[in-house]
Amino acid sequence: MKNEMIKIRNQEVTVKEYKGQRVVTFKDVDSVHERPDGTTRKRFNDNKKYFVEGEDFFVRKTDEAKNEFGIVAPNGLVLLTESGYLMLVKSFTDELAWKVQKQLVKSYFAVQNIKKSKPQSERLASVNNAVKILTPMLKAAGCDSKIQLLTAKTLYEKAGVQLPVLIESGQQYYDTVHIARQIGLCYQSSGKPADKAVNEIIRRLDIPDSMYTETWESKGKWQGTVRKYVSQVIDMIRQWIVDNDYPRDIEYVQCDGQKKRYHVIWRKAEV
Repeated sequence: MKNEMIKIRNQEVTVKEYKGQRVVTFKDVDSVHERPDGTTRKRFNDNKKYFVEGEDFFVRKTDEAKNEFGIVAPNGLVLLTESGYLMLVKSFTDELAWKVQKQLVKSYFAVQNIKKSKPQSERLASVNNAVKILTPMLKAAGCDSKIQLLTAKTLYEKAGVQLPVLIESGQQYYDTVHIARQIGLCYQSSGKPADKAVNEIIRRLDIPDSMYTETWESKGKWQGTVRKYVSQVIDMIRQWIVDNDYPRDIEYVQCDGQKKRYHVIWRKAEV
């Protein structure tokens, strides 16, 4: 981490960041507010019940403080966020305190707010590059123009850009989670849709290529292709279930050849 310095009135503060936001130490606060060493720590300890860890402050162990910030802290290091700092010094009402608070917020903490606005343009540039790379790959894989456009639309939406494009499809496709809900198949242990059990049933049915498609999806930090099936596959799965007398255990084989079972229950199907 660069030892960037910011001058707050007559004191210099080393810029410290943790988990994407700027933070200050007790020593920083004592220094810029010209208070005796230990003043801020005592005020924090006296009012700690009002502070939320992970929101108003973070705690780093002795070795972490040394490795991450080059600070020797035998008893650990408390890092105050902007909200934690403002909560802590709200009782500092002398003229110097007001000036320091304003300058520290504008010159030190405000930078993190500027940084938060940058990822939008950075993500957009990344999406543009991703679309340029993925489009010919999707085309080569046999994906039609609708799938290519849907992929691009999904990527742009993740970057916060809504494309004014309505993508219509002549065929509705369903993923295995949706299918599990429609047929009322759930895991016995959690009650959640038994999507992997549905995959096993589909594997046994030997579904032809014409009855499914690959779509690009993004959920949280995950991005990838998802196989979805036409509605006729749902009917085929229902028939398999009837033919096999609504099994409570669906056997499958792991990569290592070991046989396992999905323990399932049947519930009222979602419409």
